Amino acid sequence: MLDQPVVDVALGLALLYVVLSLAASAITEWISALLGLRSKNLRAGVETLLGKEYAEKVYAHPLIANLARDGKLPSYIEPDTMATALLDLLAHDEDGRPVVDLAGPATALVDRVDGNHVLGPTLRALAPHGVDTVDGLRGQVAGWLDEGMNRVSGWYKRRAHVLIFVIGAVVTVAANASTLHVARDLWTDAALRESVALLAEQAADAGTVTDADLPDLGAFPVGWEDAGLGDWSFLDWIAQVLGWLITISAVSLGAPFWFDLLGKVARLRAAGPRREAGKQQT
Repeated sequence: MLDQPVVDVALGLALLYVVLSLAASAITEWISALLGLRSKNLRAGVETLLGKEYAEKVYAHPLIANLARDGKLPSYIEPDTMATALLDLLAHDEDGRPVVDLAGPATALVDRVDGNHVLGPTLRALAPHGVDTVDGLRGQVAGWLDEGMNRVSGWYKRRAHVLIFVIGAVVTVAANASTLHVARDLWTDAALRESVALLAEQAADAGTVTDADLPDLGAFPVGWEDAGLGDWSFLDWIAQVLGWLITISAVSLGAPFWFDLLGKVARLRAAGPRREAGKQQT
């Protein structure tokens, strides 16, 4: 069985990472919504899939245009909806007159975009797969768009991960949340260690990261108020920066990761022997 103070320190650090991760995630989502990052990422993805010309036409189609609110671009479009809008556009001319029968052969639609270097090869590749009619091509196009949207979602996740790393760095430094400093204080102060461990157990008992009644940062030995910044030596700064980097790396893993680990460590603590609060580790 692990020594109880080791488990309690691990609980305290996991809880700190959950709190900071939630704060960083909330700020990231706020920035993403403010700047419309999801919708811009989707638009860039649609332009990659369809080409700029047809992307503009699809976004102007009533099925897609009606998804936007207050002139903003939609942040998500169902692949079936986009496929329907695309085929409807291809089946009509610039004046909206039908030029391709949806019940007709799929090759008629393929011929319409044969000169388009983006859509032409794609539709030509999709049409032979058991498709006889233009309307039957809709499922093939929707499947292709769905795969494309999954890649677009991956682009956003990678960009969001970079953003949350940057936001996590700002939150960590603003809170002066050095892992090395927090771990040291939890190890040497039994009363603080016990109180934070109990808060961690309460949070773990809540069951989910969103419903947990998490404490604020005042419950942890963080902040600048008593940091004694003017007395720091060069080695103190090195240790502090290293502690920040560890925290930033931990926060970038996300609150769900740390909340899951929090629950596992809390169960480990519950199975181990209890120490008296206030008893110093020697």
